[in-house]
Amino acid sequence: MFPRSRSPKPSPNSRATAPPNAISRPRARRAWTLLARLLYLSLMLGVLLPGLAPAGAQSPALSAEIAHRFGQDITFTLQGTVNSPVVDVILYFGQEGEGLVRRVYPPFERGQRLDVTHIEELDTGQFTLGREIVAWWELHTADGAILRTEPQRRTYIDENHDWKLLQGERVDYYWYGNDARLAQRLLDTAEEVIELLADDVGIVVERRVRIYAYNTAAHMSRAIFSRSQVWDDRVLTLGVSVGNETLLLLATYPDAERIAAHELSHVIVGMVTDNPYSSLPRWLDEGLAMYAEGDLPANNRQALERGVREDALLSVRSMSSYSGRAGEVDLYYGQAHSIVTFMLDAYGRDKMRELLLVFGEGTRQEDALQRVYGLTLEELDNEWRASLGLGPRRLPVEEPASQPRSQTGPLAAEPVQQGWAGLWRLSAGALVPLLATGLSRARDAQADDDEPSGAWRGPLP
Repeated sequence: MFPRSRSPKPSPNSRATAPPNAISRPRARRAWTLLARLLYLSLMLGVLLPGLAPAGAQSPALSAEIAHRFGQDITFTLQGTVNSPVVDVILYFGQEGEGLVRRVYPPFERGQRLDVTHIEELDTGQFTLGREIVAWWELHTADGAILRTEPQRRTYIDENHDWKLLQGERVDYYWYGNDARLAQRLLDTAEEVIELLADDVGIVVERRVRIYAYNTAAHMSRAIFSRSQVWDDRVLTLGVSVGNETLLLLATYPDAERIAAHELSHVIVGMVTDNPYSSLPRWLDEGLAMYAEGDLPANNRQALERGVREDALLSVRSMSSYSGRAGEVDLYYGQAHSIVTFMLDAYGRDKMRELLLVFGEGTRQEDALQRVYGLTLEELDNEWRASLGLGPRRLPVEEPASQPRSQTGPLAAEPVQQGWAGLWRLSAGALVPLLATGLSRARDAQADDDEPSGAWRGPLP
């Protein structure tokens, strides 16, 4: 309780006056109430939000650092002294722009002086090249205080190369070596693809795109997800989209410009359609990527012409995912290009842009097509077939139900994984898109399956 000073009692004839800066008692009470609420809010924010702490709770003697060896490990260190012995230490870290944050309880010696190190071993491709690593520490002390360090940031770069930067209007192109003309040509290709997708499809890029151009497959292997040594030995990755705005490219490959166009389409379309609920149908994603390449490659064109001639085209519905059959690769990509071209010619770019935005809401493909085009998948299939001079698709004859297989008997299902590996060996034109998507999808699946028990989802500071 604060003591109150007594003021002389005013005479009946006097008027009560106040200094110009004085605050009336009700206003003063409201001001104190507001100040108390703000103080309480600031204290709660210090407890709830990483990187924020009550005034005086964070020791100025604490020093936190992040270091990394690309594709190998990340080292987090915390050193310094605090006013009360530390009883618990927690490290939080993750990638900028992602909701998954790792929580680690590293070993330490209790006391007022701290020297804590945590080394996080990495798989190749676990962290995205060019992204920022964000980390902060939380300390619990014997007197009940919770201290937090300010968030530390470090760009995850491949320090094995002396990177140079070429900047276009919407693309940051990182490269190394001496071939400046190749770097400029690939940057120009990227800018042209972005302009093409804006003009023909209506996709406007709102964030800058990063391209990291490697000179050898061995160099690039440190930046991409690895399934196994056997897999990596059999499959050559020419280009792959990682993160939300980054493309890795084997720039010295003879067809690098076509690869860049294809994979850049995946990056840009992904920016528009990314959502936590559903993915884009493969026929649409790959069709737009093939459209971005320009003219249809000869192997895909010939497969498409043969399919039309023999009326042996895949249905749009069946193309929602990959079939895994090696003999259908060239036809699959030729059809995807043909379907997207038909939709743009028949309905225009505004409808395609609207469709992508609807997919970005997490809408299923049947609902999205009905909402934007007023078509079912089968109706779209038949309209596209008609544009090629074919009649409606004949429904397959229903066969009698077969007897159930014995559970101990052999399965006749085609091994999809083996089929996929064959796709990339048999068709150079299909190698890049299938590989890129397969890698991205496999990495995402592993991230979901192998999420560490110490991981939690929450915003980075």
